[in-house]
Amino acid sequence: MNNEVKGAERNSNDKIEAIDTFIQNKLDKNHIPGAAVAITYNNEVIFTKGYGKSENGAPITDHTGFPIASLSKAFTALAVMQLVEEDKVNLDQPIATYLPSLISKDKKWSKVTPRHLLNHTSGLTDKAYPDMTVDPQPKSLEDMVRKLKNVSLTSEPGTEYHYNNTNYQLLALLVERVSNEEFSSYLNHHIFVPLEMKDTFNVSNTKQFNKSNKLTEGHYFLFGQLIAKDEPEWFINGPAGMVSTAKDMANWLILQENEGTYKGHELLSSKGIQEMQTPTGTKISYGMGWNTFKDYNENRLQHSGILWTYKSEALILPESGYGIVILFNSGLNAFVDYYSFIDGIANILTNQDVNEPFYNNQLFEGIVGFIIVLSIILGVRQLLRVNRWAEKFKKGPKWRFALNFSLRLIPLFLLIFLPKIMTFIGGGRVLSWEGILLMIPSVCVLLVVVSLVNLLIVIFRVKRIFE
Repeated sequence: MNNEVKGAERNSNDKIEAIDTFIQNKLDKNHIPGAAVAITYNNEVIFTKGYGKSENGAPITDHTGFPIASLSKAFTALAVMQLVEEDKVNLDQPIATYLPSLISKDKKWSKVTPRHLLNHTSGLTDKAYPDMTVDPQPKSLEDMVRKLKNVSLTSEPGTEYHYNNTNYQLLALLVERVSNEEFSSYLNHHIFVPLEMKDTFNVSNTKQFNKSNKLTEGHYFLFGQLIAKDEPEWFINGPAGMVSTAKDMANWLILQENEGTYKGHELLSSKGIQEMQTPTGTKISYGMGWNTFKDYNENRLQHSGILWTYKSEALILPESGYGIVILFNSGLNAFVDYYSFIDGIANILTNQDVNEPFYNNQLFEGIVGFIIVLSIILGVRQLLRVNRWAEKFKKGPKWRFALNFSLRLIPLFLLIFLPKIMTFIGGGRVLSWEGILLMIPSVCVLLVVVSLVNLLIVIFRVKRIFE
């Protein structure tokens, strides 16, 4: 073996060691209980590892199952594209051609095509149909179609990008109708088995996660501390229903990097894979199950998977040949930057600097906790000095005190309108109260405490005025 080859191997081993240390340190820093990672390079798996333990004490490995949430969308897109290449689906034919049960009062639906659904440009939005908060949740794909009967599209199909899970539920039903196979069965026969994804399967509802012994338990954060919890109910067949492992996902990354071929077996043509990985247009960065963007002067393919008690990230660097996936058994939290894990790994692989911020979720949670304690102390102080306040009220201008009362009620209004505020911040995504509580529980506690403290102050002061 010549010196150049030895040097390359040594450099590769150094990178893997650096990545291993980087992941472990970030997991510890953010108090994340467990994760599994896979890294590929062209046609090879160069690293897989599990970190942490499940609730039952079993170590997490590259064979441990995790819900991968919206990483499932690229699999659904692949299934559709397979049927396209079999001349069974035309991407630009109205979806109603394949789904005659999709009948709506809104005539714009007649213009929606499979391509629009794949690209999230159908005009369907969370405002029109908030799939996460529909109650009761659909029992099947056909039941989901029935719930769309009175739903009007927000925009003309093909004109605007709006991320919406129901697009991919309709695509799952399209696969069923055209292939005459149940969606999970199709995925297994045409994707999982050819890719040797032996521990991967698909479910239709998150309740099935909670009953399965094939995956690690999920968690949410409360003041930086982890709490095991069942995933709230959500119908996810098509957009987010897959459970997989780091080892299996490595095979998926190889397929994406190897232009649709895995170990000599072509699941999709290179042209089909390229179409999946190409953005919809100059103003829309989404392809078919992949976000596309440029970072560090290199094109990147990326997608996140978000659940309330699980999280996942996938990243492909087409020009460097690397693929990365990392799966977590902790869920969406406003103070945890999950993307920084995969971004840091990519930077190590491509010899970029890893800029780790000094802050983490523990710092933010500590600040919120401090504000809660301070609010209670100051509130008690204000209540004990209500008589002194009453004396000032008699002498001072009344508008100033009215303004003070109004300002004290702001936290209460923020709490009441928190779902709408979160929808605005989240780009139109409609969240349930349960989802909000799981994503920002400490902030919700802060708003409740500050609202109650200020409401009590207002009540006691008003009562003192009229005594």
